[in-house]
Amino acid sequence: MFYILFLIVVILESLWDLVLNTWNMQYSTNPASKIPEVLKDKISQKDFEKSKRYLKDTTQVKIVKTIITLTTTLIFIIWGFPYLEKLVSRFTNSIILQGLLFFGLYWLINFIITLPLKIYSTFVIEEKYGFNTMTGKTFISDTIKNLILYIVLFAPLLSLLVWVLSIDQNWWWKVSLVVVLFQVFLTWIFPIFFAPLFNKFTPLEDEQLKKKINKLFKDANFKVSKIFVMDASKRTKKQNAYLTGIGKSRRLVLYDTILNYPEEEILAIIGHELGHNTKKHIPKLLIISFIFYTSMFYLTNVVYNFIKNQHVFDVSKPYSLFIYAFLFITSILYFITPILNYLQRKFEYEADNYSAKLLGTPEYMISGLKRIVKENLSNLNPLPIYKIWYYSHPSPEERIKKLSEQGK
Repeated sequence: MFYILFLIVVILESLWDLVLNTWNMQYSTNPASKIPEVLKDKISQKDFEKSKRYLKDTTQVKIVKTIITLTTTLIFIIWGFPYLEKLVSRFTNSIILQGLLFFGLYWLINFIITLPLKIYSTFVIEEKYGFNTMTGKTFISDTIKNLILYIVLFAPLLSLLVWVLSIDQNWWWKVSLVVVLFQVFLTWIFPIFFAPLFNKFTPLEDEQLKKKINKLFKDANFKVSKIFVMDASKRTKKQNAYLTGIGKSRRLVLYDTILNYPEEEILAIIGHELGHNTKKHIPKLLIISFIFYTSMFYLTNVVYNFIKNQHVFDVSKPYSLFIYAFLFITSILYFITPILNYLQRKFEYEADNYSAKLLGTPEYMISGLKRIVKENLSNLNPLPIYKIWYYSHPSPEERIKKLSEQGK
């Protein structure tokens, strides 16, 4: 009975994802759809039609990827995981090495299967719409670096996981704590050691802009040690700016693609990021993450022990039992995604509001959003339930309307 329930839950998650993506594509690309009033001054009908074509192309890739991922997952559930367990058990008696081989092979198979779609998305779709600037050499280099980083970062983490699973029947709280601490560790170390492996970070040379940014920091009572420009144009023409790091590793990073924006718009975008800091969104998200991970691993632990005691699947090793329990629980928790995204959307509104107050007007945040919407070919008419389910940020139209109300 549980076996059937397991399959139903996993399939239902993917089916709902397929329904939402297909429905959103049809809704947003409907010939009768119109440009929202608040965007008509910046978005032409030509821009609008191009954004709809981009949405259709990217959604079709998502749909294919979901179908491939579901098929692969079902094969693993029914046959693959028991086979992998037997396979790695022949190589070594060490439970930790078995676990590393098990997870490594599972990840590698999924990586190989989805790689053609990633290549197609980057070099066909993103190229078609003028976003991709990545060369084949850079793509291969990034792939190799990512592979090495996965091994360096996750091999110790997975080793610890398998060891804890093998010695403790109620491991959920230990695993939760380790995962959250690992998340904090990555936030601290990533901008210093890992990000420079992929991009070049150079100090901002525009003294006038730097002076204005530092004044913004002072007004926000925010301390940051360095302001960097990242060579994002090496891979994409899309724009962004972000604050990253903890303590001495904290820094502001501007994509080089955003430097042609008017200074006031750049400051408004930075002000938005400062809003996240001032409103304590990062520690709040960390607390939410801790609650989420703790709940997730507690439930996973319960299902893990049930599968182990009831011999539901043809496996017996801790790492195999864990992957079954984890897949089941994450498929269920997928259906609380709207709650988590609702909280994040609320944070985004607060950050927008803070930026407007910091600069004394919402005008620059609004014009910056409009520019990003146009240049990134954002979906102007997302399906309401799709927004609720998947959007961690409010739609551009909603953000602009909220900011416009503030300016009145």
